[in-house]
Amino acid sequence: MSAARRAFTLVETLACVLVLSLGLIAATGLVLFGLRYHALSHSREIGVLTAESVLNDASPLATDPALSPSGATTSGYLNGLWVERTESGEVDISGGLGTVVSVHVAVNVFETQSGRPIVALARRVIKDKR
Repeated sequence: MSAARRAFTLVETLACVLVLSLGLIAATGLVLFGLRYHALSHSREIGVLTAESVLNDASPLATDPALSPSGATTSGYLNGLWVERTESGEVDISGGLGTVVSVHVAVNVFETQSGRPIVALARRVIKDKR
């Protein structure tokens, strides 16, 4: 065999570089997709935990009357997310004493005040009216 046959040609080298480049670009795309998916998952997790917290206790929300014109609705920023909590359907369950009521509570969590919704929860909550 001659010395020219033992080496790689320029075309073969360029073809290898092209194949390796395509593989690296695909791997980079997968990593970026994974990072984006992780950020979305983290946002949803924080949204669910915030909604669960506000579902039981509305006191952490900023209760500015300008932001919440309705008395049954409280809203504000919590954990960097816009949260709206609405109470409705109050039912007296204390047997006429009027101190314990069952209330339907709905909590909606958004990215910003007019942003994309992240979580919506609704439950019946028993609370002391005193």
